[in-house]
Amino acid sequence: MPTQKSIKKNAVLNSIRTGLSLCFPLITFPYSTRILGPENIGKVNFAQSVVSYFSIFASLGILPYAVREAAKVRDDMQKLNQFALEIFAINMAATIAAYIFLSITLLSVPKLAEYRTLILICSMQIAFGTIGMDWIYSAMEDYFYTTVRSLAFQIVSLALLFLLVKDRNDYLLYAAITVIASVGSNILNFIHSRKYISFRHCGRLAVKKHLKPIFILFAFAIASSIFTTLDTTMIGFLSDDIQVGFYSAGVKLVRMIRNLFPAVFSVLFARLAYHHAHGDENSIIALSQKTMCFNFCFALPISAGLFLLMKPLVLLFCGPAYLAVIPVAKTMCPFILFSACSGFLGGGILIAYGKESIYLLTIIIAAAINFLLNMLLIPNHGVNGAALATLITEAFIMFFYFIYLRSFIKQLNLTLPFMQFLAATLIMGVAVYFMSTRFSNTVMQLIVPTIVGIIVYGTVLILFKNKYLLEQLKTIASKMRGPTKK
Repeated sequence: MPTQKSIKKNAVLNSIRTGLSLCFPLITFPYSTRILGPENIGKVNFAQSVVSYFSIFASLGILPYAVREAAKVRDDMQKLNQFALEIFAINMAATIAAYIFLSITLLSVPKLAEYRTLILICSMQIAFGTIGMDWIYSAMEDYFYTTVRSLAFQIVSLALLFLLVKDRNDYLLYAAITVIASVGSNILNFIHSRKYISFRHCGRLAVKKHLKPIFILFAFAIASSIFTTLDTTMIGFLSDDIQVGFYSAGVKLVRMIRNLFPAVFSVLFARLAYHHAHGDENSIIALSQKTMCFNFCFALPISAGLFLLMKPLVLLFCGPAYLAVIPVAKTMCPFILFSACSGFLGGGILIAYGKESIYLLTIIIAAAINFLLNMLLIPNHGVNGAALATLITEAFIMFFYFIYLRSFIKQLNLTLPFMQFLAATLIMGVAVYFMSTRFSNTVMQLIVPTIVGIIVYGTVLILFKNKYLLEQLKTIASKMRGPTKK
């Protein structure tokens, strides 16, 4: 039986991996926005939004299903190998079908004619996503390998960006480098996966039994994609590339931060599924309580801090040409908190407990709400309307999960810690706002209030004797003292 791996270690490793994905755009975004300009950035983001629909078709609902089911049988290598071959066969068939549908779409939709080459470049992520089989590594809780290989490809991609992307006409190269940075390392995944599975045929592949749960999650993926990428696609069709560029820049600043939270959830998901399969409800409650405290501890102050410091952040990372994105980005700031909570409760708890149908229903309703709001708000309010539609939709999902899972959430005893995190955030916000008005230099407007905000926030929580923070500080202190005791 494989040794249980440390959740904290895996969470740190996966956060590092996600942090690398965050650092890459933090480094490249200021460069690419200035070199390519809003119009060509808009073209790339529009092409990526189109490809995302076919990427979802290729991946079906395989990732969460495969992680959950592989985690259940990971102690039996023969069953794991059989399961892996069946899932890979389904994934390959869906990928081939996705490319066929993409080709038909490119030839039949006039609007996409000028984007064909760009869309084909971006579509490489479909094939790389299939051969990457990330679900194997999540189910086996092997995050060291994926972190190291991600670091290597991020470095290579960064070098390629600065060497090859020199002017506005290099947006095709920029798109290719973006694909390499995000999923290029999946080629190594395919080779390294033989550590856990063998591609030798081990009997009849019983793929039929997997189709129903996969298609349920596939329907969820489609609905989820509607409200995560529909805004960009609709702006592209209803407006122009410049508006897409502005919107993408504003949303990206927020989503880059938000993406740190799923890094923790993906680590917990396999463990939650494992505990549920073994009937260990106490462990699920303990993990869930810590995760929700993690969400409140970080998402609340980050949302507030971004809102207060958005202007210097945009000026520093995007440049003066992108001042129009500030209202968009500010509108999206609460999205971080809403998405963090809904992401864990829906994608973590509901899926781990096999409640795919509830998960799907929620997202379908949310997708319909998002579509209607976009139709109402984009014509009159443009990119700001699209941002508001996304925020309202995510808020609906979060509150629905809180209501549906109220009996489960009640067991987590979150009221006191939430009030402590909220009060600390409000006090921190006052300090950050005051400090941001003391400087005229953009860098100082960003750095000094951030440092002061962190100090004030942490100090207030310590004064409140917040159990979550004190526990984390105690763990850090014990690890720092560890080597000195030898």
